[in-house]
Parts: sequence; structure tokens; C-alpha cells
Amino acid sequence: MRLLLFIFLLLSSISYAQIPSYVPVYGLQCYYPFNGNGNDAGTFNNHLTNNGAVLTTDRFGNSNAAYSFNGSNQYLIKNTPSFTFNPNSTFTVSLWFNRQNTASTGIPIMHATTAAGNFIWIFQTGSVTMNFGTNKQQSAWIWAPSPTTTNVWTHIVLVYNAGAMTLYKDNAIAATATFTHTNVNSATLPLYIGRGVSGNYFYGKVDDIGIWNRCLSPCEINDLYTSSNTLTTVSAGPDLYACNGGSVTLNGTGANTYLWSPNITNGSSFAPTINQTYTLTGFDTNNCSAWDQTNVLIEQFSINAGPDLTICQGDSAVLTATGSPNIIWNNNDVSNGIPFFPLTSGYVTAFATSPNGCLASDSILLTINPAPNIDAGPDLVACPGDSITLSATGAGNLLWNSSITNDTSFVPTSSGTFVVSGMDSLGCSNTDTLELILGNLPDLNAGPDQSICFGQEVTLSGTGGIFLFWDNNIIDGIPFIPQSSASYVLNGASNEGCVGTDTVFVSVNEASSNTINIAAIDNYTLNGQTYTSSGTYTQVLTNSVGCDSVLTINLTLDFTGLNENQQAFNLYPNPAKDVIVIAIIPELIGQELVMCNIEGKTILKAYLSTASQTIPVQHVPAGIYFIQVNGSTQKIRVE
Repeated sequence: MRLLLFIFLLLSSISYAQIPSYVPVYGLQCYYPFNGNGNDAGTFNNHLTNNGAVLTTDRFGNSNAAYSFNGSNQYLIKNTPSFTFNPNSTFTVSLWFNRQNTASTGIPIMHATTAAGNFIWIFQTGSVTMNFGTNKQQSAWIWAPSPTTTNVWTHIVLVYNAGAMTLYKDNAIAATATFTHTNVNSATLPLYIGRGVSGNYFYGKVDDIGIWNRCLSPCEINDLYTSSNTLTTVSAGPDLYACNGGSVTLNGTGANTYLWSPNITNGSSFAPTINQTYTLTGFDTNNCSAWDQTNVLIEQFSINAGPDLTICQGDSAVLTATGSPNIIWNNNDVSNGIPFFPLTSGYVTAFATSPNGCLASDSILLTINPAPNIDAGPDLVACPGDSITLSATGAGNLLWNSSITNDTSFVPTSSGTFVVSGMDSLGCSNTDTLELILGNLPDLNAGPDQSICFGQEVTLSGTGGIFLFWDNNIIDGIPFIPQSSASYVLNGASNEGCVGTDTVFVSVNEASSNTINIAAIDNYTLNGQTYTSSGTYTQVLTNSVGCDSVLTINLTLDFTGLNENQQAFNLYPNPAKDVIVIAIIPELIGQELVMCNIEGKTILKAYLSTASQTIPVQHVPAGIYFIQVNGSTQKIRVE
């Protein structure tokens, strides 16, 4: 709505924008300032069609502010203007013209038709005279002549008052005449600028043409000639708003007599029905006039307090009236659109004033219903893993937070406040809460897992709770001998009475045994014990789980079987590091080489294929080794 008002004000402000203040607008039918085109600056849109006329400088030297005509084929025309004149009417025509030096007759302006019997008028120029003429078409012209002017801008005013013709030239009466034809027709006739109905093209310039349906006063003609305002004090007053079909009063000031367009009486109230621009023309005692404009805008200003509002006791309410940004409610405690907490039911009224001063109000009924009495039940204590049920009463559609369903068991995971809400048949809701304390499980510790050997005692001692007891009839802190590996469960309670468990595992390990067969030279050492003769020996060791491990050693020592003096093969270097080179007699080619450590364990085997052969030992641990070939043995050290 405000956008439309703004557009209206904008359009109304430019309706007379090209009409100078010294040009009277009361009775104005058309005004052509020729500011770049042939458009009518008045309100009747009597725009001209251009037939070759050329824009030129005006009398003030402004470019493109007047029209030039070549005297042969250039002119402007309005075929169906909005005005019609007859012998009993009044009108005034004002124009500026500058006739070029020529002996031919030219017509700057003519309102005429070739049809017989119609009332027509003309202003024409010739080599000797210029004439204001009226006629009954196809009858004799009645002329008001005056000496012609050339090559100078001349102001012409034609005043017609029910037959009385007056020709003004440069603000002075130049000639008069009287129209005497009878039985004259009245019709809408074409308006010609720069030629007549039958030709007579004008050679020169024309500017600032105005046509009125009344006789201008000499003071108004003087203002047109001087381009100034004799009367400067006329004011139409400020723009006004008519609120919701109400009335307004337009009061013009600065003159003696006031005429409004559209026609209203100055100082009297009236009820406008549309947005409209009103133009005031004020006249002083000398019939000097000036004009001003004001706008009267229709404002249908109302607000809507919204629908009646029903809330529940304790709920907030929001009063949201629309239609104005400055809503005020009668309770004076609410700003519009802001939640508040009403205490009583009743009517509340919104008031607003538009920026233009229009008042509006609207009311709603505010009803407050009581809230239901919701009971969530007593507070609860539970232990982790326990199942509980929340049972609230007091309304239907009872809903708990945390997605809890009323009268349905669930297992809580933490302490907290549980809120239940419910709604009654009036749509009012309320809430209640209960506190749930979720007790802690005892911090039981059954102790670390234990590993024993079969037959040993074990003592289990638990901590972290009250009322501690073990399963399997085990007594806390009392030794016992387990018969096999097993788990033992400690039970206990927290101070809140929540029961928990912890478990310890006791591994019962058995003793182990092993037998090895060893062949060695001279002596044999194992686990720090050296043996110098063959035989069967026993060692009691500790196995990987800490229990006894019985090792039986079947030892065979060889003191004379090394055959070191039998040089069936030679080894070098000795000691060796990465490789051993063995040189054999030809008879040993094809035999198997066996390398053993001092415990008699075979380290590697190889077949001898040449008289000299390399044996890699870079991956063999450092130590004393024995190499046997075909019953012969030699000792070698690997570093």
C-alpha cells in the first residue's frame, strides 16, 4: 500500500513538472514547452505528431527547446484534441514565434477543418500583417490584424470571449474584432502547428504554446510575456490524508479568490473517494493568478488484533496485531509480539496510529483455562541394571522426557530428573518431576590373577565393598589348596546397597620332565654342571610356569675316537669365521660330512663332491664344533 502511495505521489509531483510556475493551469487544455519533443505537459495528453519539424534553440538560447519549420512541408498535428470551441465559448491561445524574412503567408497555429459550417480559428503571418482570425468554415474570415514582425521572437496571445476577439502582441493589445456568423457548428477539430488546414506552411520557429478554455487576464498575459510571477504567495497547503472514508478540508492561502481543480470549495470539508492531486489557482484583486498543488490520499488504515486467544494457566501468551509497526495494547504491559504471562481472562484492545495520523483499534478475547494437576509419583532409588517403572497420573497423553513411556519398565543408566507432561480435555498441559538416584556399584577388587604349582596354598582377599563373600565356599583371607585352575568370584555391596562382583583366576600348574641323549668328547657341561664320564644324569630345573622340570641326560663321552692323527681330510682356517674349507683324499669324494655341536646335536650335513670344498658357517653360532667324515672326526672353532 505504501509503495502505491509513493508511486502516486511521485506521479502527481511530475504531472505539471514541465509547466513553469508563471503559466496559469486553471482551464489549461494543453501546454507545449517543446523540451525535446511535442508532448503535452498538461493533464489531457494532447501530444502532437511530428511531421518533419526540427528541434532548435528557444528565445533563451536553450538547445532543443523550440521547433523550426521550413515553410514547405514541416508541421505538427493533433488530430483529435480534447477541447472543442464554439462561437459562444471562451478560450485563450498563447505562443511565441519567430518568423523568418519572407513575403509568403504562413500559419503558426490553426484549429480547423475543411468541413463547412464549423467554428474555426487561426493565427497567421504575412509580409505586412499578422492576424487573429475566426470563421464559420467556408465563410468569410473575421480578422484582428497587426503589423508583422520578422527575425525576432514575438509573444502572441489570442483571447476569444463569446465573439469578442482580442490580439495581444508582446503584452499589449494590438487589435480587436467581433465574430458575427450565426448557425455555426461545434465539433472536435484537428490542431495544426506550422501550417493550416489547406497548407500555408510557416517558415520560422514556434515555442511555448498554451491553450485555455477561459479568457486570461491582462496580469496573466503579462506573466506569460515576462516569464515571471506577479502573484507569488499562493499555497495549496500540505498533502492530506482522508482516513477510512473521513473528510478533509483544503484551504488555499495567499490570494483573494480560489479555484480548485477538481472542483471543490475552498475551506469546505469533503469526503474524497480516490487518491488525487488537487490544483489550486488563486487570483488577487488585479486578477493576477498563481497555482499550487497538493495531494489528497485515501488511507484505509486498520489493524487486526488477531483471533481470540485461549491459553492455559501459567502459559505465556503472544498478542500479535498486524497492520502497523507501532501497535500499543491497552494493558500497557505488553509490547506487540512479545510473550507475557497474563493473570486473568478478558478483552484486550490494540491501538495504532498510522504515519499519516489515522487511528485504528481492534480487540480480542483472552481466555485462561486452569492447568491439570500432574503427579509424577515419589522419588526413586535404583542400582545399575535395575528395571524401574514410572507411573504418573492426572491427565491423559502422559509423556515423559528421555523417551520414557508411562507405566512401562526400563533400565536407567544415570541419576537424573524425570519430567512428565500431560494434557487435559481443554488442551491445557502441566508437568511434574521426580528425582531418580542411581546408586553406585561397589568398587570390588578380587586381587590379581595367581599362578601356583599343584599342591601349593592360595589366599584370596577382596576389597572395595561391604558384606564381602566368595563363591565355591572360599573364605576371604583364609588359605586353601586348589585342585585345578579355576575362576573365583568375589561378591559385595556398595553403601547404597548395590551388589557387584569381581573375578580372579587361579592357574594350577603341573611339574614337567624331559630326556636328552648327548654324545661329547672328553667332557660335557650343561646348566653349569660339567660331566667327565659317560652315564645317565638327572637335573631338577624350573619350567616356564615356575614349577619343577626333571631333565634326564643320557651322556656318551668319546676320548679316543677323534682320529685326529688320521689326516683323511684337513680343515682350514681354524678357527673359522664365515666359511670352512675341507680338503679330502680322493677316496672320500661322495661321502657325507656331518657337523655337530659339543652336545652332539647335528648342525649341518653336506655331500663332498670335490677334493676341496667350501662349507658356509656364517649363520653358525660361535663355539666348538666336530666335523665327521667316514668315521673320522676333527674339532674346529667357529668365531
